[in-house]
Amino acid sequence: MYYISIGQQKVPVRSDQVSEETITKVLAFTPFQDWAHALNKEQEEGNEELQIDSVDIQGVDLFGSNKIGFVKFKAQAKFKATGKNAPGIVFLRGGAVSMMILLQSDDETQEDKIILTLQPRLPVPSYNFPELPAGMLDSSGDFAGAASKEIQEETGLTIHESELIDLTELGYGDRWRGMYPSAGGSDEFLRLFLCRKKMKQQDIVDLEGKLTGLRQEGESITLKVVPFKDAWSYSPDAKLLSSLALYDALSKSRKL
Repeated sequence: MYYISIGQQKVPVRSDQVSEETITKVLAFTPFQDWAHALNKEQEEGNEELQIDSVDIQGVDLFGSNKIGFVKFKAQAKFKATGKNAPGIVFLRGGAVSMMILLQSDDETQEDKIILTLQPRLPVPSYNFPELPAGMLDSSGDFAGAASKEIQEETGLTIHESELIDLTELGYGDRWRGMYPSAGGSDEFLRLFLCRKKMKQQDIVDLEGKLTGLRQEGESITLKVVPFKDAWSYSPDAKLLSSLALYDALSKSRKL
């Protein structure tokens, strides 16, 4: 039997669906360790209203032959005061970064633009879902480094880490790791970055319709350049809408 420590509890981690070898990989999976650490911290800070009796792993998706991508499990949890069950189904995938690249033309008669990517998103489902460039974090937790790398891969633009502004850090400091798009079902958090990029007008025009992405890894991305002031109307992407809201709020509060 495998266990994790949450406060004073030793909580069994078990599964009827995956092998013991896979359970050990889950225990070493950074997002799982982060999840357990955060629960432990809640207990240490005096939030002891929940009792967690077990963690039942229901499924694991691998990227390639060994690297864990996603984990689905159910934490058997209940409220101590009432004995009633608490929602405990978790889709575990860890954090990601997104980048709102604000393109400012050298032609002052042109309005500011931002870059959206069009790519297949089958869960939606859409073959050409418009969204901000984004990518999953690696185990290092280097937010700015990951953002810079993803910008290069998804847009072809080279942007140094020093050019990136962490909107989530400006808004929340270290209280939250990022924006949580689906806190009722997933641990996923998004670190929202902004980059103001001055470019020649023709270079901005040339970005429209550009094919990018790591084709050898199955990425098929087309770039779309849209007016910044109307960007909200082009997509219901949570990363985009949250970035626009934070940008507006931080600008009004003179933090940006």
